[in-house]
Amino acid sequence: MFNLLHVIDLGKEASADAVDRMVHLLTDECASLPGVVSAKAGKTLPRALNGGHVMWRLGFPSEQDYWYCQASSPWRSKIIPALAPFEGIFIDSVAYRADQSDVSAGRSREGIWRCLVLAVDTKAPCGHVRQFEQDMLLMPKYVSSIRNWAFGHVVSSQGRRRWTHVWEQEFDDISGLERDYMAHPIHWGLVDGWYDPECPQRIVDTLCIQGAIAIDEALIS
Repeated sequence: MFNLLHVIDLGKEASADAVDRMVHLLTDECASLPGVVSAKAGKTLPRALNGGHVMWRLGFPSEQDYWYCQASSPWRSKIIPALAPFEGIFIDSVAYRADQSDVSAGRSREGIWRCLVLAVDTKAPCGHVRQFEQDMLLMPKYVSSIRNWAFGHVVSSQGRRRWTHVWEQEFDDISGLERDYMAHPIHWGLVDGWYDPECPQRIVDTLCIQGAIAIDEALIS
């Protein structure tokens, strides 16, 4: 699978109605976009970090389908104007592969989808990057609240910086993320060192995106 994520910030003065309108617009326009096999626009849940107001995720069978969609008439005539910067909108956008994943939990369950968009230091040794990726992939083994998950590399990005990785998970509820995941020893005892500026092993930039939305069924496939 190949995916596109838009993290959309409508500005400091954005109203709840403006956020709802953006969610509805993106939801309605998905039906006209070629190659899209899954789509979800949702209001970013509280306690996000750089998560904007709306998160919009599209899934494609392949990278080729993604590029075809980007060049299509519906995208150019409807999506680009709706997300134009002159409307006061700021967007972080990442197109990425799901290189490692587990979707054995199935699709027909409500819950939350959460993602972390990050950037590894360009000067980090290749061996350190590989170890970081291996440590990230240990978490589903130990954190039982994680349902479906995927970890992949960014192919194309726009926004605050050059993003490199996307780590996404699904949970039954917010407590599965905030209690079981965040407080688990595998998280704070091993993985956090790659992010902590006070740890010598840190290779992940302190600027990242963390956000979640409510889902009716699985997004990761």
